[in-house]
Amino acid sequence: MQSKNLIRSALLVAIVALAYYTYTQIVANSSNNLTFSADSVVFKRGCLHPDSSCFRVAYRFPVPVGKGSSRIEKLIVNDFVGNMDEEIDRNDFAHLKDMLVKNSISYDSSYVEFLKQFGAGLEWYIDVDFTQILRTNRLITFRYEQSSYTGGAHDMYGYHYLNIDLKKTKILKLTDLFTDMDRFKAIAQKAFTVQYLNNPADKTEYWLADDGSLVLPNEFGLTSKGLLLHYNVYEIACFARGDIELLIPYPDLKEILVDAYQKELMN
Repeated sequence: MQSKNLIRSALLVAIVALAYYTYTQIVANSSNNLTFSADSVVFKRGCLHPDSSCFRVAYRFPVPVGKGSSRIEKLIVNDFVGNMDEEIDRNDFAHLKDMLVKNSISYDSSYVEFLKQFGAGLEWYIDVDFTQILRTNRLITFRYEQSSYTGGAHDMYGYHYLNIDLKKTKILKLTDLFTDMDRFKAIAQKAFTVQYLNNPADKTEYWLADDGSLVLPNEFGLTSKGLLLHYNVYEIACFARGDIELLIPYPDLKEILVDAYQKELMN
C-alpha cells in the first residue's frame, strides 16, 4: 500500500513538472513570436510656414503584435500613462490614444491663451518617440525620448526606459536583476567615480548623497553592452550639465546578476 502511494506521489510530481515545463515553453515561444510596430497621436495648430504660430504634438509608442500581445499591451499602456502622471479607466491602446488626444487639446487651449498675451509667431511643441535598444528571447527594452517647449526660459528633454521580462509579463526593476543590491551600489559607485568624479572639470559636490554614497537614478536601461544608468537633467546636476549616462558592462555585474538574466545578457 505504501509503495502504491509513493508511486502515485511520484506520478503526480511528474505530471505537475510536465505541465509547468509545457506552460513555460508556450510562454517562451509566444514571446519569440511577438513583434512590435509603432502607433502615434499627432496634433497641430498653425505651422503653415516657418514664421507662423505653431503648436505641434507627436506621441509615438510601441504596439505588440502576435500571441500574448494583450498582456504586453497592458504593461506598455500602464507605463506610458503612469509616466505622464495620468489615469485612465482601461489599459488598452484605444483608451491611451483617447487620453493623448484630450491631453493635446488641453495644451492647445493653454497655447491659445499664451498667444493672446505674447503675440503670434511663437512655437510650442511636445515630441515623444521611442527606440527599441535591446531584444532577446526573454527581454526587451524601449527608450522613450521626450522633448518639449510649452513656455518658460528654455525647452526640456528627458529619457524614460521600459524594461520588460516577456516570459513573466513584468516590468523589471533593478531589484529584479540583482541578488545583492548593496554590492550593486558599490559597483555602480566605483564606475561612477572612474567615469565622472575623477574629472576636475566637473563640479561634483551635489552629485552624491550627504553621506557620500551614490544616488541611483530613476531611469535605467538594458543594452547590448551593459546596464545603463541614466540621470535626466536636473536629477543630480544643473540643466547646463545635461543628462548623465553611466554604462556598467555586464561582466562587472556577473556575480550578482540573477541567473535567468545572465543567460540573456552575457551571451
